Amino acid sequence: REGFNPRLRIGTSGYSYPGSPPKGWYGVFYPETKGKRFDELGYYCSFFNTVEINTTFYRPPAPGIAEAWAKKTPAEFEFAVKVWQKFTHPLKLGEGSRGAEERWEGPTQADVEIFRKSIGALADSGKLGILLFQYPAGFHYTDKNVEKLRWTLKAFKDYPKAVELRHRSWSDRGQETKMLLEQSGATWTVLDEPKFASSVVQEFEPVGEILYLRLHGRNKQRWWSHGEAWERYDYFYGPEEIRFFADKIRQSAQKSPPEKVYVFFNNHARGQAVADALLLKHEMGEEVAAEVPRALAQAHPQLAGFFRIAGHDALF
Repeated sequence: REGFNPRLRIGTSGYSYPGSPPKGWYGVFYPETKGKRFDELGYYCSFFNTVEINTTFYRPPAPGIAEAWAKKTPAEFEFAVKVWQKFTHPLKLGEGSRGAEERWEGPTQADVEIFRKSIGALADSGKLGILLFQYPAGFHYTDKNVEKLRWTLKAFKDYPKAVELRHRSWSDRGQETKMLLEQSGATWTVLDEPKFASSVVQEFEPVGEILYLRLHGRNKQRWWSHGEAWERYDYFYGPEEIRFFADKIRQSAQKSPPEKVYVFFNNHARGQAVADALLLKHEMGEEVAAEVPRALAQAHPQLAGFFRIAGHDALF
């Protein structure tokens, strides 16, 4: 395999999953017991050149957090930052919500400044690759929502942007949607996830100059019916399906070469996102210099033929 465009970036959605599998990554990707000097992000960087940050969806990061991210990562590393839910969701999600139906007030320019400032250290260091705007599955194509989207993208006009629109009404009005995104300097996130009647229908192609691919897994059975959130993402793609994505990325790049390609695996249960991201790197001819943890190779034997496996895990 020939090497691929250096602008290709492959990583996982989030890097910090505390605890043991199936929910966490301790003992499968990160060591089960870690020394004081062990740093998760630093270790993650020895395998990947990008990460999608999800904590920023719940609240703008506290002062110093983005600065620490920038300091801990190599010069060429890039962050994709999920934008604060106040800009994308009508109802509050996560710890900050006091009840099932607590609504956000509409975002203001002051909110834009708060969020910009919170990630300023990443932008200043040149490591802020792109912002991700993830809209809920119930966000439909309506005149009101189109205006909301337009306002939000304009508010962040200085940044590269990827927009995740999941409801079929957006692809039913595909030309209008693409035009709106192009005019706003944004790309349309290409999703791989279980498909239902209401799901968006997409071509495997960038809008504008960036191809942004998010792989959520294909666990259709547990997508809407699960006890804990991790169960939804309990899915392993494996070599055959990974080859399919590699072919699609190459075809897309040949047809209309994007300026950048981001691929993020969100099937984080059992560390499957890490294993699949490594398999895609191999398939795309991208080098992985670090030794793969033995526990990850034992959980996913498909890695053994492609990577150097660490002799033992108690290194830290």
